[in-house]
Amino acid sequence: MSTGKIDKKYVEGLKSGELLLKFTWDEWLMVNAPFENVDISVEEVTARYNRNGYDWDTHGTLYTPKTEVNSRRAFVCFHGGAGSEKIMDLTPDGRPGLARVLASQGFKALALTYPGHYPPGGVWQQPIPERKPIYLFDRDLSDSEILDRNLKCTFNVILQGAGLLTDNHLAGREIIGFGHSTGGPMAAHLTRFSKKTKIIGLVGFGSGGPDGWRLEWRNKTGAEKYAEKPIDHVSKRSPDSFKASGYVDPEDLTPWGGADDYIRLVSPLRSQMKTSLCDNQHNAAVGILEEYPKRTGLPREEYFDHLQEPDPKWLKTIKVLLTVGENDKGHWVKGDRLQDKREMFMGAKYAATTRGAHVVLIPRYGHVGYAELHNEKIAYLWLWAVKSGYFDG
Repeated sequence: MSTGKIDKKYVEGLKSGELLLKFTWDEWLMVNAPFENVDISVEEVTARYNRNGYDWDTHGTLYTPKTEVNSRRAFVCFHGGAGSEKIMDLTPDGRPGLARVLASQGFKALALTYPGHYPPGGVWQQPIPERKPIYLFDRDLSDSEILDRNLKCTFNVILQGAGLLTDNHLAGREIIGFGHSTGGPMAAHLTRFSKKTKIIGLVGFGSGGPDGWRLEWRNKTGAEKYAEKPIDHVSKRSPDSFKASGYVDPEDLTPWGGADDYIRLVSPLRSQMKTSLCDNQHNAAVGILEEYPKRTGLPREEYFDHLQEPDPKWLKTIKVLLTVGENDKGHWVKGDRLQDKREMFMGAKYAATTRGAHVVLIPRYGHVGYAELHNEKIAYLWLWAVKSGYFDG
């Protein structure tokens, strides 16, 4: 089958009532760019805001194409829990990341970093075990304040900053949100905090859905065990944790090498740490979440309202396109029945509550497929949907 026929087959699938769309590996290699590549410019953007008794700094990168395909549309990209916006810029071996691909195809893209995860100059100088979150860019904080902030840098703190950067730089636009892993639920709730844009769709790769739906998925399917982190714990990434998470994929897809090489190459650009609060909120660890308001004095809803359903009126206005690698342990491998797999469960929830949803299964990729060889084709899937009018009202 020719490249053009593969693209046409995929677009026809988007028009179908099938929730799950699949590619063979040979078909995947024939997915083509829907638009001509253009030159881009890159700008660092920041914002300071107040929540939960503190000022917070947030950072992002704005990618602007020289010529836009549609000046009314843009993408907003959220990274996974221990990462940064840099994962959307370049892969470990220097190829374009997803935000850069989107911009090169003619669409403005904003990649965001959670408060605490962006160091001065964008490069971490400290070894991973010695790192601490950097919540303000212009002054050092005491260890006691950092520890207190770790318990107050909630889902809502992250999203308030994301909404501010989105409104400051993409006001008036229609937004398609993307979040990888921990970022998936954030993209699903961006509409709560972005008041000057219109969120018209969600796309994903290993993204799942809102954390409240994750709790429902776990309770209904048993595909995932309940887990929680001690309240003062900060996870630090390492080659061993990378392997234990099941992130190692076929060597022919990872030109940077194995787990040790991956951690070595990305660690200057990723925080490689994740607070217990970030873990426990994303994991919907409702037991230990009850302990945070007792420690901090903040309202209980600050730790629990991310588990609420997204606005049902808003859901009825959007379309959703999830993609997932067949070797993604958390998003595809877990779950004995097809409908019990996380992405299928989320896709079905979205299909029932939005204007339409699909899940696209990509052969061979695992959870870090966004950085592996042919990663640009993930963005191409989203953009073929855009070109076909999938997200149009």
